[in-house]
Amino acid sequence: IPQDQYGSPYLSAYTALAFAWLRDDGHAIPDAVETRLHEYLDTLLKRDVVPDFYTRGMASTVRAVALAALAKRGRITVADLERYRTHVEYMSLFGKAHYLQAALAVPGAEAIARETEQKILASSVRSGGKISFNEVLDDGYLRISATPLNSQCAILSALAHGAMRGGEIGPAGDVPFELVRVITQTRGNRDHWENTQENMFCMNSLVDYAQRYEAVPPAMRVAAVLGDLAD
Repeated sequence: IPQDQYGSPYLSAYTALAFAWLRDDGHAIPDAVETRLHEYLDTLLKRDVVPDFYTRGMASTVRAVALAALAKRGRITVADLERYRTHVEYMSLFGKAHYLQAALAVPGAEAIARETEQKILASSVRSGGKISFNEVLDDGYLRISATPLNSQCAILSALAHGAMRGGEIGPAGDVPFELVRVITQTRGNRDHWENTQENMFCMNSLVDYAQRYEAVPPAMRVAAVLGDLAD
């Protein structure tokens, strides 16, 4: 039934993100559909229209995803980001990562981006050449498809986007390199992760990482020897 009371704020924000990914890859998105979706997300950002079961943290997280989606289409200003700046502390890591992506897409929001990156990095744990970002969420977050790996991958995309904007925006350093190791090892010997959301966010994050850090072909020759045969 096409009524807001049956709508899903998270699914709507995620769909807007997916439209942006598809558009970046050259696919045509129906203007009428995207316009109405953006209008819904504008309302979500300006009015208290989230479901009753949303906690403050869930609502802030979903609005961060909406900000990231709208920022990709140039519909967010610094004033919009400032309105939610005090909400960052309530966002999950997934929300913080998307808020950071939104800030990176808005000219003049560099200070907000640096501040948000520092808050994300404060949740990191390093061990054995790898890094992970830890938090404790209540079960309600499962209703917006939250998983620890979704958060790791969203963070990797945010850090890669920050680096692509002309150098590190903060003290990220070699965090992306160590985070890629965690994400790929979590997949193990499979050719996929656990669910559709993880597959989407993790594959996108690896693409973002490759575009930033592996865009230049390495100047090297590789030789492989098998018995008496060389190739």
